[in-house]
Amino acid sequence: MVDQLTPIAIEKYLKGISFPASKNDLIRQAEDNQAPDAVINVLEEFSDKEYNSVTDVAQEAKKSE
Repeated sequence: MVDQLTPIAIEKYLKGISFPASKNDLIRQAEDNQAPDAVINVLEEFSDKEYNSVTDVAQEAKKSE
């Protein structure tokens, strides 16, 4: 379960997302990709802002570690 919380694992559940994307867009895409609750919980902790790339998402995910 721990590896599901790494930035790389989180990105896996965002496959197909278009940037820029809001926090809600990230959550919705992860749900569409059947992300486990642990990943959704991490995304819900993200700042409510616009993310312009996977790099932005990874940086935010590292803050949650």
